[in-house]
Amino acid sequence: MMHDENITHSGRGLGLSRPTADGGQPFDAPTRTPRLLLRARGEVSEGVDGAWWPRTTNLTTELHDLISALTDRVGTTERVAFDWNSLSISQRGIDRRDGVEVSGPDPDQPPDTMYVFGTDGRRLDILIVGPNTDADNAFEAMQRAVGLATDQ
Repeated sequence: MMHDENITHSGRGLGLSRPTADGGQPFDAPTRTPRLLLRARGEVSEGVDGAWWPRTTNLTTELHDLISALTDRVGTTERVAFDWNSLSISQRGIDRRDGVEVSGPDPDQPPDTMYVFGTDGRRLDILIVGPNTDADNAFEAMQRAVGLATDQ
């Protein structure tokens, strides 16, 4: 029986994957679909481009899933700027190298907004809804953020 030596088990219970040579993008298929809501394509706003409701306060554990979901809009992610908590910073230190720079917030960046930069200069501004927010309030905040407010 022949085995392809380039195929490995992902270690995340996702079965077989073909990792990139540098451990970078594209990442494995998401382990869980990110709770993410984006504005309609081409819709211009002075607010954010989308809202993300992570499942944990350790955002870096869900970062690859988020990046995978945003690839269609931002292309290959080069940098993610956010006001990371100490847990996320610690986790990032033990994660495998993936070619994504994780930095602190840019000047004047709101504390609840994550900037996701593509290698081609595109940027998405993503509102972060606290993971401990109850489902109804989280969904309402996400809808408001992308202009789909239900209180009209």
